[in-house]
Amino acid sequence: MLKVIELFAGIGAQREALKEAGIEHKIIGISEIDKYAVQAYELLHGPTKNFGDIKQIDSLPLVDMWTYSFPCTDISLAGRMHGFEKGSETHSSLLWEVERLLAVSRQNSTLPKYLIMENVKNLISKRFMDGFNIWLEYLENLGYTNYYKVLNAKDYGIPQNRERVFMISIKDNTKQYTFPTKETLNVKLADFLESNVDEKYYLSEKLIKNFSSMENRNGFVRGERFRVHDENSEYAYTITTRPGSRATDNFILIPEATKKGYAIAYPGDGIYTNRTKSKRGVVQKSMIPTLKTSVHDLGVVLEEDEHIRIRRLTPRECLRLMGWKDERIDLIIERGISNTQLYKMAGNSIVICVMENILLNLNKKNTR
Repeated sequence: MLKVIELFAGIGAQREALKEAGIEHKIIGISEIDKYAVQAYELLHGPTKNFGDIKQIDSLPLVDMWTYSFPCTDISLAGRMHGFEKGSETHSSLLWEVERLLAVSRQNSTLPKYLIMENVKNLISKRFMDGFNIWLEYLENLGYTNYYKVLNAKDYGIPQNRERVFMISIKDNTKQYTFPTKETLNVKLADFLESNVDEKYYLSEKLIKNFSSMENRNGFVRGERFRVHDENSEYAYTITTRPGSRATDNFILIPEATKKGYAIAYPGDGIYTNRTKSKRGVVQKSMIPTLKTSVHDLGVVLEEDEHIRIRRLTPRECLRLMGWKDERIDLIIERGISNTQLYKMAGNSIVICVMENILLNLNKKNTR
């Protein structure tokens, strides 16, 4: 029986991964302060002891594992980039509260055998590597051996281009850890989409018109001379988005920061819908770009009744793309939690399939 404490628990993706992996476990407690996340956590997993604000926790009981996927807000390229230096009072600096609790556990002889962390890839970038190395050294001084690697959700069964750094720290010199090998992606973004979606998720006619120039309009490319021939054609017919009208093109061009200047998007592709001129990789073939706590800059290209349309993802689709199953998603959607909070929960979650594979490797009897 693996006894676990989830710090920065969110809606319990790590607990869900333990269930999916079939690992016998018991969650001794969590630390989470977002009231909506706590509500969703208990809907998904049942009543659980919440130690509350990590700043207010004096000590933690003896368990086998801590998970501590601390906030990425000040590390992420999409966030504030204020860093996580000790004493900086940024959200990401809550990592050092984990240091404090580990120091207490060391004094009490209650250090866990395992530590698991997930965060954005930028944590190990040149900008933040010095701080990360300080963290690694601290854990090593406690007797942990650290293993970290950037894994992408698309390599573990989810059509989302989501790179995250994972770290396993083991307090046992007789054991070593190997990260799971990549898998072939056998599903597409289309497999995760709902069949009937409210009109409110579709981009408005007004918004589409703002994207109708070949000039730098911060959005989609629409030329006045679009003619469709084949996939090698440079232009397609102008896209028509008005319901009931006939679209005659089969792809769209989206500007991106490359020499070519644009990328081609077909139905079923995930796309960025803003700041595309300054981005690379604005089109993800049969996948969605990295989900965040809001989906306002992401869309999916669809063909409906011979019309090409563009819409945002629904909360259910976002949760599916984080590895949650429909029967689990139903538990929180049917409780009436707002879409804003559901998007936030999905964006802050961890892709369950990736974590499941990590845990299965950790649980292997031949881990040595």
